[in-house]
Amino acid sequence: MLLRRSLLAAGAALPLAAAAQPAGPVTILVGFAPGGIGDALMRALAEHMRQSRGVQVIVENRPGAAGTLANERAAQAAPDGRTVALYSPSTVWIVPQLQRVGYDPLKDLTPLGQICTQPMPVYVKADSRFASWDAVLAHLRAKPGDFSWGTAGSRSMAEITVEAAFRQLGLQTTSAPFRGGAEAITALLGGHVDAVASTDFGPLLRQGAVRLLVETGPVPAAGHDIPTFAQLGYPLHAAVAYGVVGPAGMPPPILAWWDAAIRDATASPAMKELVERWFGRVAHVGQAELGLQFREGHEAFARALR
Repeated sequence: MLLRRSLLAAGAALPLAAAAQPAGPVTILVGFAPGGIGDALMRALAEHMRQSRGVQVIVENRPGAAGTLANERAAQAAPDGRTVALYSPSTVWIVPQLQRVGYDPLKDLTPLGQICTQPMPVYVKADSRFASWDAVLAHLRAKPGDFSWGTAGSRSMAEITVEAAFRQLGLQTTSAPFRGGAEAITALLGGHVDAVASTDFGPLLRQGAVRLLVETGPVPAAGHDIPTFAQLGYPLHAAVAYGVVGPAGMPPPILAWWDAAIRDATASPAMKELVERWFGRVAHVGQAELGLQFREGHEAFARALR
């Protein structure tokens, strides 16, 4: 760890390349349907870039394949900085290890910067018959299979993590992957699933419409004393983060421009307000350290998924 920090510090001390703005409109690809936190973050980033840098930015949603369609298109784009995509851990750490995707996450993508970390709880409607996580487990032991839960995508981080917990406990459930967090929440509110595991709970929690049962990552939403998967000894538990990736081979001046653009947007009051509204934490991570996190997370989930 000391070596890692020393190398990062040394890298930070090196002179940066002169920044060069992409020559033309920028497209930010989002691998999920509109309405979720990832979509909201990329739209906030786009707005900040328009206002602060005068860049024409288009946010394009390309849901499907657990969020990997957007990364695939970004990986295949020209490395001129004009096409980038939302980064979420599942599209780098997990899905490429479980199914064929159109990119190598460690070779074909360039980490451009992290914006925030985000809790990912399992939650139910406020009037649900399940008052706690223990109540869910007790119910499943009495009535195997009588519990359905949705996620933002098939083979997503949420689905893999929660499945691993139920598998360790020997409990049978029904999972229902959707094309994004907004669609999963619509199913929850409509009574089509009992619970949802996703990062998109913030606005509904503030309205009192949902109840959090358990946190799949290391830290629960602020002000909510619920158990975590780490405390319960479940096999998978990792912090969710969101950021931006681009294609491999981007030249240093373009990398420098994106580094500054993401850093500035993350530090803005508007981004801080948005992230906190969703119960996240602003946590900018630069390109070098995010690249290390890519490899460490990929290797950790490779071991866990064997």
